[in-house]
Amino acid sequence: MAQRPDVIIIGAGLAGLSAARTLQAHGVPSLLFEASATIGGRVATDVFEGFQIDRGFQVLLDSYPEARRTLDLAALDLHAFAPGAVLHRGGGRFGRVGDPLRAPLDGFRSLASGAFSFGDALRVLGLQVASRRAINTTMSSPAAAPFTTLEALRARGFSARAIEAFFRPFFGGVFLDRDLHAARPWFEWLFGMFSTGRATLPARGMQAIPAQLAAALPSGHLRRESPVRRLLECAVELESGEVIEAGTIIVATDGAAAGRLLPDLAAPTWSGCITLSYAAPEAPITTPHLALKAPDDPGPVNHVCVPSVVASSYAPRGRHLVSATLIGNRDEDDAALDQAVRTQLRDWFGAAAVGRWQLLRVSHVPFSLPRTLLGESAAAGAVRRATGVYACGDHLETPSINGAMRSGRRAAEAVLADLTARR
Repeated sequence: MAQRPDVIIIGAGLAGLSAARTLQAHGVPSLLFEASATIGGRVATDVFEGFQIDRGFQVLLDSYPEARRTLDLAALDLHAFAPGAVLHRGGGRFGRVGDPLRAPLDGFRSLASGAFSFGDALRVLGLQVASRRAINTTMSSPAAAPFTTLEALRARGFSARAIEAFFRPFFGGVFLDRDLHAARPWFEWLFGMFSTGRATLPARGMQAIPAQLAAALPSGHLRRESPVRRLLECAVELESGEVIEAGTIIVATDGAAAGRLLPDLAAPTWSGCITLSYAAPEAPITTPHLALKAPDDPGPVNHVCVPSVVASSYAPRGRHLVSATLIGNRDEDDAALDQAVRTQLRDWFGAAAVGRWQLLRVSHVPFSLPRTLLGESAAAGAVRRATGVYACGDHLETPSINGAMRSGRRAAEAVLADLTARR
């Protein structure tokens, strides 16, 4: 790689990798600087004792337009969760909520789940129709809207039981916000993504997504453990003091780091989560479903899944990986969190089963998703920050894998357009 690259990209998360891949496809080389030793940013997988442990609860929706456009989904060897969820009803009893269009039997079971009335089931069908219309609109950033998700559900007539038993824990887990403050257009677009696609796990963990993006780049175009201290005119200065010149710079860091490098760019607020990963001799959930907490459950866990039931590669043969996710950040130490989770889940799965679990890891992800609330604009048009300086990331689009990759592509396309105009 020449000392003076055409384009410098700061950050090798999904946005930065997507920008680099787009530029490379058009014959424009770039040099990526990544502060950490690994790529992918928040999309990461750790391997421990033969278990694949994603950092926080993560899935890839194979209906995401940017995933279909950018990724080789077949090569990722995706394994799907079942549509819908199982709902804990207390005392180890569960009901099942399913998609009436794709799984009619599960749709029928929804009426016996304790969550939906017949009227709620009809409203779900109406929401599916509306959301499938919404996905035909490119969702670049949640627009200002008169309703939050919670207000929109109430306006559609969903019962309090349906909201508390299903929508609050399920989409609370998606948004990492059980108050469901996300704007209605973003909720409806995401509901459409779930309705038309599948929530999946790559066979080699979520880290396979950034790994695939990086594989398209030539050798020597990525420098790890190279944090950038500041931007200079047509150059960047690394923490080491090294200065690298380039005519074009793309800031593809997370929102907090971008705010430090670009003072005029407001740093986002964040939603966090904590995921406890356990090794179990038997799967507490034998189907590829997400299990949601009951409305009156005082415990900290919002949802539980068994990734190794979804994709067997997540655990060694004869063992299972159990994932329990808490929304938000907490002050307790890991031992106290483990005790609180086990106390809650004994009611779900039985004391004997939970007693055989081995705690593998507690993943604290305080900066899981940039939080977009009602009336906020993610400034999707603000790709160009100054002459020769561009920005991208899910904090400038939608808080999602789709938003990160789309933002990176759009930044690269803006660079390509400006380079062409200068010639």
